[in-house]
Amino acid sequence: MLLVSSICPAVNGQYDDSYLDRPLTLEERCRSFSEANKDSQEFYSPMYPSKYPNNTDCTLNIEAEFGYIIRVDFRDHFEIEPSENCENDFLEIRDGQHGYSDLVGRYCGSDFPPIITSQDRHLWLRFRSDESLEYKGFRAVYEFIMQEMGRPEIPPCSFETGGVAGVISNAEIPQFRFNYSYTYRMPIDCTWTIRVQEGHMIYLFFEEFELHQPNECDVNFVDLFGEARDLRSRLKHFCGSVADSVVTTTNVMHVRFFAVGQARHSKFKAWFTSFRERIVEGESDDQNVCRPDEYDCDDATCIDASLECNDIKNCRHEYDEEGCSDLKKLKFDITSQHIIIILTMGCGLLGGMCFAMCFNCVRKLISDGRQIQENIRRSREQLEGRSRSMTSIPSTPTTVVTQQRPPTMQDNDYMATVKPNGRACLPGSSEDSEEDEDLDDEMDELEDETSVEMRDCECQTRDSLSTQRDSLGQRTPPPPPPPTRRPPGVSLAISPDPVPTPPPPPASHYGRTGVPQDPYAVESDDPYRYRSHTVINVSDKVSGKTSRAATKSPKSTPDVLVTH
Repeated sequence: MLLVSSICPAVNGQYDDSYLDRPLTLEERCRSFSEANKDSQEFYSPMYPSKYPNNTDCTLNIEAEFGYIIRVDFRDHFEIEPSENCENDFLEIRDGQHGYSDLVGRYCGSDFPPIITSQDRHLWLRFRSDESLEYKGFRAVYEFIMQEMGRPEIPPCSFETGGVAGVISNAEIPQFRFNYSYTYRMPIDCTWTIRVQEGHMIYLFFEEFELHQPNECDVNFVDLFGEARDLRSRLKHFCGSVADSVVTTTNVMHVRFFAVGQARHSKFKAWFTSFRERIVEGESDDQNVCRPDEYDCDDATCIDASLECNDIKNCRHEYDEEGCSDLKKLKFDITSQHIIIILTMGCGLLGGMCFAMCFNCVRKLISDGRQIQENIRRSREQLEGRSRSMTSIPSTPTTVVTQQRPPTMQDNDYMATVKPNGRACLPGSSEDSEEDEDLDDEMDELEDETSVEMRDCECQTRDSLSTQRDSLGQRTPPPPPPPTRRPPGVSLAISPDPVPTPPPPPASHYGRTGVPQDPYAVESDDPYRYRSHTVINVSDKVSGKTSRAATKSPKSTPDVLVTH
């Protein structure tokens, strides 16, 4: 009362400011409410005991010492304009230090509020009136009551920052505050106050935002306020998984971080930038430009020139980071000790990798060269061995003297002309299949390797010898050869018969006569006619490859008998 009466003298119980040449300011009207009488521990509605004025918005913060709580009791009368949900004129009380603290209640009408007791040592109160209807107001008395807290005193968690740009983060909260919160089950409730140059505004964006329990707004969130820290000045409330950028209309911003329980592990990091509007009403176009020490963001705003190309999005549209050269973005000193150590280690690793690569390549080339030389050597040895095996084949056929053919057999039945390639065939034979052609090629190769030349010879096949014709022209099998004799001159490789060859009987120089008991005697009128057998062994095809070595015939009779 003394404060109000000292400004506005009482006239008929009302306080009048008509003697002044100006109306009272909001601060002067709120003084009886915002500045409580500490001697009597009382506070009043604005302009008390007169009616409270219209369009008034006042706040009061009552603070007690640590270890005390606050109790408020309303005395004499309580008259505030009644309205639904107290939307017009009201008295709001919150249990805490700020306007975002827990709401105790909102009161209006003529009913006295109950006695209010705080949980801690702070109470926050707000009185608001609209543009119509004035009422008498109220008078309230408060007192401090001692109470055991059960925990030590700790300073409030608040930070101050400013300048042309900066960063705020939960990493700034000291560890002892987290320990205090875990030990005494108190929430983490910290506030950052950002204050920039007068006439400037604040642009803030989040680089990192990760709440431990997203969408749980009662256990963790981040609030952004303007100049006042109450709900009417709140700009944004983030409690999800994404946080947008925010722009203020004043040069002051408050950021609140709240977390309870496991949500204390929530993280955030935000950058703020001070900027000013480039276009000002009432100024010419020449004046609505950025100064030389400023950077134009191309969105009618200007920021400090030092913020260009600093790897931070200081402009709302990120134009300050476009077109920046790599040299300008280079932020480290190459001559510093830790940079030299990093470069040395990197060069060493790169050199070691190059050396290992070259060493492995050279070793691989040497190994491949040795393998190629070994393959060439083995190929040469195989060719030489094959050549030696080919030269070991006899170059002259073995001659076997056998019995003269019967006179009843016709020449066309057993005689055949030897072709130039050495293949024997019967007259009139139609064996011109692919198998015969393969045999011709094989015989050509054998002839080239063994240098066997056969000219003007006739041949007789096994089939022609195994059958004979009787007087009626029918073929009859020939008589079996003597079991204890073998043709003279046949080697053991061809005929394994151990019976030795008997010596030839006495005969003339051109033939044998007068020996009828000799089974190999030639019965003919021509004393100069002899009969000889030549054995020709044909190599087999094994697995598609031709064997050049001579093979032993598994049959008792030769494959081809050539008569000369």
